[in-house]
Amino acid sequence: MLDPLYAVAVVVPVYNTERYLQECLDSLARQTIFDRVQVIVVDNGSSDRSPEIAARFAAAHQNVWALVHPEGKAGGARNAGMDLVNARYITFCDSDDVLPENALESMWRTAVKERVPLTIGRMETFPEETKWPWLRYFGKQVQVHPGIENIPEMIHGGSACHKLFDVDFIRANDIRFREGVHFEDAFFSVPAMLLADRIAVVPTTVYRYRKRAAEDSTMDKLWERPENYWDHLLLEEYLMTLRHRLSGHRQEVLNRFLVRSYQGFALRAPQILPEPELFALFERARAVYTLVPPDAVLASTHDTRHRVPFLAMYMNSFELFAHPERSLRGVYGRGGDLYLDIAVQSVLLPLTKISSTSVHVERIRANPRSGEMLVAGRFVLNGLPMSKPMRNSLQLWVEKSGQMVPAQQVWRSDLVATRDDLAWGGFEAVVPAHALGDGEFPLKLVFCTSGRDVSRQCMITTAMLRGARPMKVADRYVLPLSKGKDNAVLVVREARGRAGDKAWEDFLEGLDEDQKKRKAPFWRARAIRRSTLRFFRRKEIWLIAERRDTAQDNSLHLFRYLRKHERRRKAYYIIEKNSPDRAKLKGLGNVVAHSSWKHKLLMLHASLLINAYDIDSYMLPDGWDRTAYLKHLNWRVGARRVFLQHGVTDEDGSKALHRNRTGVDLVFATSDREAEYFSEHMHYWDQAKALGFPRFDALQPDRGRRRVLLMPTWRKYLTVPSYLQQDGADTEAVNEIFRESSYRDFLVRLLSHPKLMEALEHYDYVLDFLPHYEMRNMVDGVVPDHPRVQRLDQTKVSVQTALRQCDLFITDWSSVHFDMAYLGTPLVYARFDPDEYWAKHARKGYFDAVFDGFGPVCGDVEEVVTEVIRYLGSGCVREAEYDRRARAFFAFQDRDNCARATAAIAQLAASDV
Repeated sequence: MLDPLYAVAVVVPVYNTERYLQECLDSLARQTIFDRVQVIVVDNGSSDRSPEIAARFAAAHQNVWALVHPEGKAGGARNAGMDLVNARYITFCDSDDVLPENALESMWRTAVKERVPLTIGRMETFPEETKWPWLRYFGKQVQVHPGIENIPEMIHGGSACHKLFDVDFIRANDIRFREGVHFEDAFFSVPAMLLADRIAVVPTTVYRYRKRAAEDSTMDKLWERPENYWDHLLLEEYLMTLRHRLSGHRQEVLNRFLVRSYQGFALRAPQILPEPELFALFERARAVYTLVPPDAVLASTHDTRHRVPFLAMYMNSFELFAHPERSLRGVYGRGGDLYLDIAVQSVLLPLTKISSTSVHVERIRANPRSGEMLVAGRFVLNGLPMSKPMRNSLQLWVEKSGQMVPAQQVWRSDLVATRDDLAWGGFEAVVPAHALGDGEFPLKLVFCTSGRDVSRQCMITTAMLRGARPMKVADRYVLPLSKGKDNAVLVVREARGRAGDKAWEDFLEGLDEDQKKRKAPFWRARAIRRSTLRFFRRKEIWLIAERRDTAQDNSLHLFRYLRKHERRRKAYYIIEKNSPDRAKLKGLGNVVAHSSWKHKLLMLHASLLINAYDIDSYMLPDGWDRTAYLKHLNWRVGARRVFLQHGVTDEDGSKALHRNRTGVDLVFATSDREAEYFSEHMHYWDQAKALGFPRFDALQPDRGRRRVLLMPTWRKYLTVPSYLQQDGADTEAVNEIFRESSYRDFLVRLLSHPKLMEALEHYDYVLDFLPHYEMRNMVDGVVPDHPRVQRLDQTKVSVQTALRQCDLFITDWSSVHFDMAYLGTPLVYARFDPDEYWAKHARKGYFDAVFDGFGPVCGDVEEVVTEVIRYLGSGCVREAEYDRRARAFFAFQDRDNCARATAAIAQLAASDV
């Protein structure tokens, strides 16, 4: 047999990667042993310029072959290239990735020196780093292992691209890529790792994997594609055919891979596959996994929830597999632990043990009239579906008090938004304050079972801490606090007469002194608060803000009203010193620089924190750690929280806005429907009020300037929110996502549409594009160089001014369409991405634009352009039906929103709830 012509062969499958291919090929050409490398570029049927780039590269290098093989997807391309290999070793490189210059040489020299069939190098991802568990095997020196059993986690590193394979070893074991399927790498790499008798691990980085978010990539839609469930099962079935060739230790590694790699598919299959297909998958999966010992499932699954599908396979229960919520309705207590209440053989009992139980208190609210406290929270029993109430009853144990009160399960919209099987994971209990003596009482939730009752400590949440403040309930002072490792406790003291009040104040000051002695977080702040309290006693401080750098929304208009009509109130606006929006506050007085000493001092004595956005994200001074502030200072100040909103809530914002998550004491709504949605759907009850938005007072139309305004909302999956950018988040990856998005594509096509440009010219209109605050740094290059199109700068033209002055409004999903309805301005809904929007950004709420909206709903660029031209031709007049809908929606259409807001906030400040 002739010696191979090359030392190393690299096979590069290509499919529509013209944007990255040249960079990839150039990295191969820079290899330190490039003259000893055979490069085989195999195009898999690209429709872009990729074949041209590959052919040009091959023409420039005599050791490069370029061919087309549009069969069998990437696996077929790799096999086609592998059949042409004339080298001793082979590796693979995806066409959008790159190799460091010494990658091939470092692996090749190690393979030759150590005489191993498989060499593995470190792989890193860019622009974001991925911390795979198997990276721990890479030390500072080359390591040689007798087999995969020495480095078992490496079995999950299934890529073929950071590995160098001995060609004779591959061919002798007939190791090939499976064609026409996803996960083709694992069909090749996993068998190689299982069968190799010696494996070398090279410490240097040999491969740089580009993390992309292309919408059609396998990994981005791993759980969404039905074919993935079958392709991966095919992999598991193939690997089982190798089982008889493996030693006992390697069989254990195989079991680990079989269970861990399929647990996500087994769990989610009932939500993805129709029942006949699901049954077929169940039967095939049973044939594989009933051969895997239950202890391997226990060791290799994340938790009980992931063990239930395998339990169903062992029990041959398709009902349990397909509908676990029907079979699992409760828990059983045994030895202080909880188990799924289902009859199983003893060997399967460990699989039913609840792997984790979490209980969190989110809200403690006093009712002074009844002398009771509502304690509300959530719990998760891992593995027990909560899409329906469970059979077990609950009790809230106020430990050390002798009080144990019934707790009711509660349906929660925010938990449904997180995961459907958490729906009934809320609880509420009423605790009589008069039954509590002086002391510190931890809270525990008790699960009552037919075996032993089992209790779990209630932990705190940010929502509980946001709403925590000293409360006077009946003849008791009550203070919710965090103790120990985030345990929720109630501190209670008698509150009878002046002596009781004085004792309570002394107690709180004692806590301050203890904080100072321990040098605990915010001890200085609390000391300063005490020393300056005499200057603020009986003064009601209203702190108002928006984002750190903005004064444009409800907060601005409320503050203006207060400074003009309620100057006696101690109201202050917090904004960055150098913000362009600071000019809007000129002459009003009481404007405080964000993070200044005065800002910090006012935060120590505030009665009310009022914001149109998230208070903790934007109102805390620099250097104030959010968690430490909530644990150690917020409750000591006891300020009430008011959420003015920055847009009408018409979608289901429960995941972020549910009362048990925000800790807000008053939320503003514009309509009875919106207030009812907050009250009932998000459990604000009487804390949500239809008051109107303060900014609506200034919504006076100023039309006739012949302006069309395009104002799309943001997408959380296409940008890094401003409050995370402050934490130094890497935005390079999301910039790439945005460039490839349907969002950008829509804007580019609309803003340069020939018919639209002609209509703007013909009817003498200008199209203004105002990007959302969170997208403003993403949209460079979107606006064409055209005299009829311009991008507005929010630092020069306020949003409200742009709204008032436009004759026609275009938006996708922005809640600003309600402002336009209030103004009477016609609008067009450009809803070009409904499936993506509802799947990745928001959830549907009570408002349907087709039936409730204030303008025509369009699904693509052409429809939008047609409707815009129609409005331009008719003089931009809103139809009577849309007028009727607007009148029906708003609770008020007057100019008294600020007055109502002020009265409601003042009432909150004066209340004892």
